[in-house]
Amino acid sequence: MSRTFLLLLMALIIQQASAQKKPSKYPDGVIMKKGVKFSGLNFEINNKKTENENLLVTFIVDEKKKGFKIRIDPGYIIKENLGVGLGFSYGFDNKTILQKNSDGTLTDIRSLQREFAIRPFVKQFIQLGRSHKFYIVIPTELQIGYESKLTESTTQNILTRNYKETRFYGIEMRPGLLAFLVENFGFEVNVGAFGLRSSVEKGKSTNQPDSRVQKNDLSLQINLLQLTLGFSIYF
Repeated sequence: MSRTFLLLLMALIIQQASAQKKPSKYPDGVIMKKGVKFSGLNFEINNKKTENENLLVTFIVDEKKKGFKIRIDPGYIIKENLGVGLGFSYGFDNKTILQKNSDGTLTDIRSLQREFAIRPFVKQFIQLGRSHKFYIVIPTELQIGYESKLTESTTQNILTRNYKETRFYGIEMRPGLLAFLVENFGFEVNVGAFGLRSSVEKGKSTNQPDSRVQKNDLSLQINLLQLTLGFSIYF
């Protein structure tokens, strides 16, 4: 909530500064008509540090996690209030854990995970009010992606390495709200409402046979605690 408030405050400050320099080209927002181009950006950063956390069967002596995920969604309005585009996303996570097991032994765990996906999408705009500053947006996107994860676990100088790679595809709907607070610069908040994903995971582990896991997941639940805040420019 505090991050959102600071971003909105920054937007209002920019708006006031722009208004003093020249008249706005978009006094009533952006009209979603054929020919309008747009590009969206969403960036997530996660950073976690834990010390002396007592879990049910293990004790976390030290844990550090850092990562990020970036989404770029360029698109084009093909007819009034309807746009199409081709999005891309890339994510990275790095984690180190030192844990004490129930028998008192220490285990050092290090993992590295990467994800890349191509996301062609269709985006519906529903105008709110007489101006063109607020819209309900309903993006529906296909997902075709690849994910890899390497985990190394060391206990009493014995190293166990586990590598997994996953190829997935699916469809997702993320309705939300688009607001133009600074000319043609929009803030967009989305929430996941529908998702269908199919994936095939292949794994290799030290002294273990190769594994293969196929999953099909369907989600129809709206989770208001997992909001996504993005920025976009229309021109």
